[in-house]
Amino acid sequence: MQNVLDLLNGQSNLSAIVIRHAQRHEIVGAEGYWTCGLTAAGAEQAHEFGRSLAGRFSGYRIFHSPVKRCEQTALAIAHELGVKHVQPEKILGVSYIRVSVEEGFAEADRWGDNFLRKWFDGRVPAEIFMPLPEARDIQIAYLRSKLDEAPCGTLDIHITHDWNINVLREGIFGLRHEDLGWPDFLSGLALSRESGLTTATLADGKSIRKKIIYANPL
Repeated sequence: MQNVLDLLNGQSNLSAIVIRHAQRHEIVGAEGYWTCGLTAAGAEQAHEFGRSLAGRFSGYRIFHSPVKRCEQTALAIAHELGVKHVQPEKILGVSYIRVSVEEGFAEADRWGDNFLRKWFDGRVPAEIFMPLPEARDIQIAYLRSKLDEAPCGTLDIHITHDWNINVLREGIFGLRHEDLGWPDFLSGLALSRESGLTTATLADGKSIRKKIIYANPL
């Protein structure tokens, strides 16, 4: 997977990027979902990412999953861009888990390495994990709501998790992680608005893929 910065050059009317957080420590247990932070290398990754974005847009807004590693990524990027405030957003976390995080992770552990495929193929109970189309649609609705209120020329930066990136990659583009590879740290996709349409763009390491996801309000 290529870094999402590869999508910035040559993309007209780029309005938002959705990225995985920077490199983290190993997550231990369900509690680690909340408390696991960035490694020293991950912190530097996030700072370098912010420096690479500096000066490209007239303004920036930064939103993050309400967990430590995503907040740390957001703050590091914000520091380099001169953004004073970052905003936690529940939807960027595991909002597709209908039960507690502990119960959801226990269900994932039950399936082992095959969990994501079982979930996306509809074999995980829907009362525990939202089906893929629903999980995709609530994330797209969230992104749309943010874009509809964004000032012109502003780049929205949404910092989330690998599962969420997989939801969008497979839900929008039909690309399986088994074929595409697991999302790298700080990789993801971009959204651009032009001619009344919002388009999702993904760099898969070989080509740039685009797909219209909705029409903009008049």
